[in-house]
This record gives sequence, C-alpha cells and structure tokens, in this order.
Amino acid sequence: MTPARGGSPLHVIIAGGGLGGLCLAQSLHRSGVSAAVHERDDSAHSRDQGYRISLKGTGAQALRACLPPHLYQLAQATAIRQARLMSFMDDQLVPRFAKDIPPATDGGFGVNRRTLREILLAELPGVRFGRACRGYAATADGRVEARFDDGSTETGDLLVGADGTGSAVRAQLLPDAGHDDLGWALYGRTPLTPELLAATPDVLVDSFNRVVAADGSAFAVATCRPVTPYAEAVARFAPQVRLTPIQDCFSWTMTVHGPLPRGVDAAGLHALATRTVAGFHPAVRRIVAEADAAATFPVVLSSARPVGFWREPAVTLLGDAVHTMSPGRGDGANIALRDASLLGALLSDAARGAMPLLRAKQEYEAQMLDYGFAAVEQSRTAPFAPPRPVGGGALGLPPFLRGPA
Repeated sequence: MTPARGGSPLHVIIAGGGLGGLCLAQSLHRSGVSAAVHERDDSAHSRDQGYRISLKGTGAQALRACLPPHLYQLAQATAIRQARLMSFMDDQLVPRFAKDIPPATDGGFGVNRRTLREILLAELPGVRFGRACRGYAATADGRVEARFDDGSTETGDLLVGADGTGSAVRAQLLPDAGHDDLGWALYGRTPLTPELLAATPDVLVDSFNRVVAADGSAFAVATCRPVTPYAEAVARFAPQVRLTPIQDCFSWTMTVHGPLPRGVDAAGLHALATRTVAGFHPAVRRIVAEADAAATFPVVLSSARPVGFWREPAVTLLGDAVHTMSPGRGDGANIALRDASLLGALLSDAARGAMPLLRAKQEYEAQMLDYGFAAVEQSRTAPFAPPRPVGGGALGLPPFLRGPA
C-alpha cells in the first residue's frame, strides 16, 4: 500500500463495532488497508441483538461488496424467509389494505441482526471490545489521536465515528448537531412453537403487517425462520465460523401511548405490552402472552437534523452517528452498509495512491450527506414516525394507518 503520511501505510480507526463499522472494517481488510475497530461492549455477546432487519437491494449490494464471497453466501443462506404478503388491519385483523409481495428482484433479504453481526466479525482482525471512544485530538503531523475511556489512545490517519446515535465522535465534531424526538416503541420476541404457529392466522405469518387499533396503538410481527438451517449453511460455506443458534420466533414491535416508562425492567415492559393489546384479536394477545418477557425492550425513535460539511480533515462519521432515522422504512441499516461500502472503496483508492486521502474523505461525505439525509426525510413519513400532513406517506397509507392527528 502507498504510504499515507510520514512514510507509514494508511491506518483507519473505527469507533463502533455495529453493522456499519464492521462492514467498513471488512471492506478495508479485503483491500489490505490497516484498520482497528474499537467497540464499547465488553464482548460480541454483551447484549441481545437478535431482532430482524431487512436488507434492501442497496444494503445487500453493499454487504456483498465488502464481505469475502463465502461470508456473503453464508449471510444469504441464513437469511430469513421472505414475506409473501403486505397487510394492514384493524385490531380484530379485519383487512383494510392488502397485496401480495412478489419475490425480491433487487437481491435484498431479511437477516437476524445478531447473526449478521457475527458474520461481519468472522475472520476480522483488529477488533477490540470494552473500549469506548470518548473523543479525539488532531496531531501535529495532520493525523488524529483517538482517546478511549480506559485512558488509552491510538493514532491513525482517519477516525471514523460509527458509534451510533449517541456518538461521542459526533458530539465533538458537530456539537450543534441535533435530533428530533419521534417517540418510542416496544420490541419483543416470541418463540415460534408448532402449536403457536398452527394457531396464528395466515395473515400474520411470513407477512409485512401492521395491526392498528382505534386509539392509534399498533402492533406488527415478523416471522423469523432461516432459509437454510444454520448448521447446514455454516458447513457448506464457512465451516470455521461459529454462529449462535437462533430459535425460530415471532419478532414484534408495538406502538404504545404515553411517555416511555422510566426505571421499568423487561418484565414490566412486557406487562405494558400485554395491557396494550388487551382488546386486540386473540391471536395478537397470544403472541404477546407467550413472548420471552426478558427479551422485551424499548427503542427510542429519533431523527437527525441535517448537518453541513465539517472542516476536521482526519475525522468522519458513518451510519447512525450522523444520519440516525426512524426504523419505519427499515432504511437505517441499509444506509449504514452503503456508507461502509462507499467509504471503504474510496479509502482503498487512497491507500493505492489513486487519490489523496482528504479527497477520498470529502467525496464520501458529499455523497453520504446527500443520500443519507434524503433517507432520513423519507423515514419520517413511515408508520412509526409521527403523523405528517401529507397524502398518505411513503406507502400511500389510508388515514386510519397514520395514527391520531
């Protein structure tokens, strides 16, 4: 690799080991660029990250560009079965809008977040857990010193803040950057037993659905079953990789009225979910009743306000650290993966001497800020976001699905 500065090869410091940060690290590793990932969690299994995310064509293409072929094939093989129906219903499951979902033609697929993270960690050197980045300082030679909460430091040519919505890197780089509060939602998981599956109406199985009550409270459930059993997929594509077995489940989300309860544990949140669906169809009540109560957790929904270009030449941002958005359209992970693919390709060019590092960074930021905040704006019209005075939002939804005014 061509030296970056001072005769040394390019070295990238990535603050944050979520999907975007790890995807960037995989891209750089494939290109032979030195990179170190620093993650605040104590280990890859410090917290449960087992809910479903949907990779659209953009996200899947970015993942394919960054991962070695056998790991991308493993991600595809462990994908969650595609939804076959889109249906919006009232709380008694009376359909108000429904249409078949044709097979995906853009290469997208659903994944278990924990499984994808484990695949992104596979064969990746330079990942250090238990190290939260607390800030940075420019060095005299134009590089950057990342500072961690354990008192340690690391110097590199570029610091990438991939440390999420509460990014410490962004707080220093863009102290005036703000977010809009979009409320909150409950997430839960219910083991998918044969008895429960048999008792659940087809409209809730392998579908993209939303069940809305008259008061605006809402429930949605995704069926999480892999295309290929994990053991078979690993044996076929990456025998050296170890994936945590994931039980088939219903992964559900719920919109609840009122402020987020403070100091309430998972059992209390599950009790709140049970009360919220007390008047819903029995099938919905059963899914919630049989959930793993300990896996119930809240997600605070926020939307980043647009930011302009920054002047720091050795620091940039990626994913939720810069353009966090409502999960309603399912774009957050896809845009973070797109960031990783774009930045990884440009940094590879810089490392080969095809362009200066500063130009690569600036080209990334120009594109990322444009498509990233376009996605933020679009996400505000999705079902999880607050109602807006538009004709039905991104999905053309009827008024009853947009919630109370």
